[in-house]
Amino acid sequence: MAVSVHSVAAPIGGWNKRDPLAAMKDVDAVILDNFFCQPTELELRGGHSEHVTGITGNVETLMDYESASGTTELFAAADNSGACAIYDVTSTGSVGASVVSGLTSARFRHSHISTTGGTYAHFVNGADNLLLYDGATWATITGVSTPAITGVDTATLDDVALHMRRMWFVEQNSMSAWYLATDAISGSATEFNIGAVFHRGGKIAKLATLTIDAGYGMDDHLAFISSEGEVALYRGTNPATASTWTLVGVFFIGAPIGTNFTRKFGGDTLVLTRGGLVSLTNAMQTKDKTNLAITDKINPQMASDTANYGSIYGWDIITFPQKNVMFVNVPISTTKSYQYVMNTITGAWSRFTGWNAKCWYVLANELYFGGASTVYKAWTGTDDNGSDIVTDVLPAFNNFGTQSQIKRIAMARIILGYDSSVGVVADVNMDFDMATPVSTPTFSPTVYGTWDTGVWDAAIWGGDLVIARDWQSVFGIGYWASLHFKTSSSASDVRVYSIDYTVEKGGVL
Repeated sequence: MAVSVHSVAAPIGGWNKRDPLAAMKDVDAVILDNFFCQPTELELRGGHSEHVTGITGNVETLMDYESASGTTELFAAADNSGACAIYDVTSTGSVGASVVSGLTSARFRHSHISTTGGTYAHFVNGADNLLLYDGATWATITGVSTPAITGVDTATLDDVALHMRRMWFVEQNSMSAWYLATDAISGSATEFNIGAVFHRGGKIAKLATLTIDAGYGMDDHLAFISSEGEVALYRGTNPATASTWTLVGVFFIGAPIGTNFTRKFGGDTLVLTRGGLVSLTNAMQTKDKTNLAITDKINPQMASDTANYGSIYGWDIITFPQKNVMFVNVPISTTKSYQYVMNTITGAWSRFTGWNAKCWYVLANELYFGGASTVYKAWTGTDDNGSDIVTDVLPAFNNFGTQSQIKRIAMARIILGYDSSVGVVADVNMDFDMATPVSTPTFSPTVYGTWDTGVWDAAIWGGDLVIARDWQSVFGIGYWASLHFKTSSSASDVRVYSIDYTVEKGGVL
């Protein structure tokens, strides 16, 4: 029987939990952990390292303060068995004393407003009185403080947003939103009850803003998202006047999951629902509401995760433009999580493990996540806080053009690039077997010197990645094949370009 060589591109199409195993595209993957799908190759994700340590309790919220003058600060709210506090975690190292203590909850939402008096950030959590920060002082705002917010108990406010120069708030467990005067950071709050426009009941779960063209030019809109998955979209500037405040429409997107379930994405807002990650702009403008989810390709996995872990705090969405990436944080216990990861250019998904995050934030082009007593910087370096980054890849199964012919796979190779030591384990899986690889390819990486670190006359100088093309013996007999492989590295950039197989075809059985 003749032996032929078949080459398959790296699974840059991403993680696929939607399509049948026998109908997947060649560039998709059944398992794709800790590689990021670039348009041309798989890239090993970056590592993570400790940014601030010694925080008392679990970090449940990361939040920032950014002034017009360039002041940038990062804060972490932590829960220590119900005794909560806020810490300044701007600078790397051991944490100092808390900047706010005696709190009931560490699950905050916040928003900024800049006025002639400066830049102010409002922080609410639905349990403690609203906190106002001006870059120097944290003030507890009540109905009798200076300054004060009157008309509503600020301890009941659990969301805040800036829309058209007004601060808006949500009163927890209600259909009431409250707003301040234009450009005001305090003062009398006016109620805006939205219960009459929602058909499914529930409560206001979140405010969101989006910029769309609804036929009268680009304009900002304010979205009220209910706990039951309805969205009421308003356009205008002054809710007290009918001529300047218009209900654009009410539509259904599915019940949201978690607390931090929205994220601005350009002019759009993305909402994490039990039916997937949904674009508000698309949901509003599309008549056919089926398959709206950006997560469509991994929605079966998401449905399973929301069913199993939906009640655990830590569901979150974050975008990291520096890497063209978007994360959905999935808490699988109170201490562990993983992330769905999408390339925002190609839409390809993978999964990251090893980052046990409860919350995320991007500040000054750096990516951070909060965990137990620590804030970490993510996508930095080549190791996970001193440990190897371990990947797991099972590309789509391939019948090499003949579904009914049995095949024997005797050799395979992964064409990959690396710049330091990397371990690889691989084996061929036949006929949709998901078994973990057990055989080990034995190529030996050449470590190239880097300018200013290599030893002259001893190091081998190189600027590009070394390419491995070594064939390895494997054994598999069946109709469909896939090379299941894992890599492990704490010091290398690793890229995967393609996978080659020797295929010996037998008769039709």
